[in-house]
Amino acid sequence: MKKSSTFFRSGFVLGVILFAFIFSFSTLLLAQEGEKKDMRYGGYARLYSMGDNPFIVDPDNIKTNPAYASKYSNFLWGDIGGNNGNPTSGFGQFAGFNYSVNKEFTLGALLTRDDFGSRSIGALDPRGIVNLINTSVTAANIVPLNNNIELLASYGFGNYVLGLGLSYASSSNNFTPATGTGDKNSASQLGVNIGFMGDLTPGFKFDIDFALAMPSASYEPGTGDKVEASNTLMAANARGFLKLSNKFSLVPTFSFYNSTGKVDVGSQSDDLVSLMGLGAGVGLSYQTGNLIISGGPSFVYETETTAADSTISPELKKTTLTFPAWNFGAEWYFTDWLIGRAGYVASTFSVTNQAAASGTTVNENSRTGFGTGDVRLGIGFRFGGFTLDATVNDDILRQGFNNIGGAGATFAYLSASYAF
Repeated sequence: MKKSSTFFRSGFVLGVILFAFIFSFSTLLLAQEGEKKDMRYGGYARLYSMGDNPFIVDPDNIKTNPAYASKYSNFLWGDIGGNNGNPTSGFGQFAGFNYSVNKEFTLGALLTRDDFGSRSIGALDPRGIVNLINTSVTAANIVPLNNNIELLASYGFGNYVLGLGLSYASSSNNFTPATGTGDKNSASQLGVNIGFMGDLTPGFKFDIDFALAMPSASYEPGTGDKVEASNTLMAANARGFLKLSNKFSLVPTFSFYNSTGKVDVGSQSDDLVSLMGLGAGVGLSYQTGNLIISGGPSFVYETETTAADSTISPELKKTTLTFPAWNFGAEWYFTDWLIGRAGYVASTFSVTNQAAASGTTVNENSRTGFGTGDVRLGIGFRFGGFTLDATVNDDILRQGFNNIGGAGATFAYLSASYAF
């Protein structure tokens, strides 16, 4: 009896979900013909649900291009995050706002934590130099960077917008004993990014940005050699929107990123592992009313280089070529207050990895790999200017909602925004 009761409950839940889906979808065409909604909403949960889509415009673009603050002026936004096992703190949380001072000038800010995973000047110590010193020097006790603040501004003139962002974070841990010698531990990161966007012609829009971040850390004992490490991180992105018709646009993308660094122990200096990546893609976007379908292929070439270490090890490289990487996504309005989203990601890559065979020779291994294909589901709730966006745990379609019998969380990640 218990087994049949469980089956009945699961069947009932599935029936409710299917009924809600069919009923909502039946209103889709009517919803698309209605007045176009205010597009000031979104964030990471929206992009993730739509297949990590690089071909659509979203407030998440502000993280790399501050010029987008003008498009999302008078806007509060952030991530409630995902489950990290801590009931009082979600993973990946941040908060931001943009305020329109006048028609041309917008001011904003981002407050980010150490778990901010986006490629942005808001991301703290991406290459882990604080941990490098703390683990390699026994007495070092540098406080990891946290609670970064980024100030940003955008200025519009004619058909163009210029944006600028500036971020800074620091920490210290100094010990001064009553007698004898103490030590000093410190870390800091300065970041700056600049963005530009506009309409070259009525049928062609573009955006471009460049970012520079410089994290550093040091340990200075009372006696002995001072240990310092630093990184220089650079990134650039460009994207175009070529209008093919009233509904179709071609979206080419390009990206570049680079990381170099060094560690100094006294007068000796050694290079850290360097990283360089190039990426490009082309997407096709279809939009009519409040329906968006977008996606396409991309490629990424990335190489990591470990510098030679005298006669102990030669220079070693690891290269990864990802092609094709597929990103597809769709968004539509079920009703005036309910948004549906779906996406898909998949990739094929080849990796060539070198390992030292002697002080002057290397062993090399090349292999093909496949990124796990993933179907994404998402949902958005809109009430006036407030929007709550969520990625959906697709297990609920098989198990039911958590609060009425499902085994997993209903929503995997949450973003929120308020446009005023």
